[in-house]
Amino acid sequence: MVVELTSDAEKRLREDFKSGFITQSDIKVIKRWIADVEDMGLEFTQHKADWRDHELDGEWQGYRAISFSYSGRVIYRVLKGRIVVQVVRVTADHNYKK
Repeated sequence: MVVELTSDAEKRLREDFKSGFITQSDIKVIKRWIADVEDMGLEFTQHKADWRDHELDGEWQGYRAISFSYSGRVIYRVLKGRIVVQVVRVTADHNYKK
């Protein structure tokens, strides 16, 4: 399984890192999640409590989210056997509005 970041997700990640919303430590955790998905499989990461992986609803129905920090989330979806990271967002109030 391969994790692909969309160009929008990469841009957002760079901007959030540059502005200090995402730390180097956060980047390491996100990379660890990607490695876990690619090495162990998505089912493994979805059941590993560390990631707090869960389905989303409402505007984000069909997507899932993992936690990389107290307030940081990676929102992703599965497309034809690929994991596509759609959005990387840090939100203190867990606001998932698009």
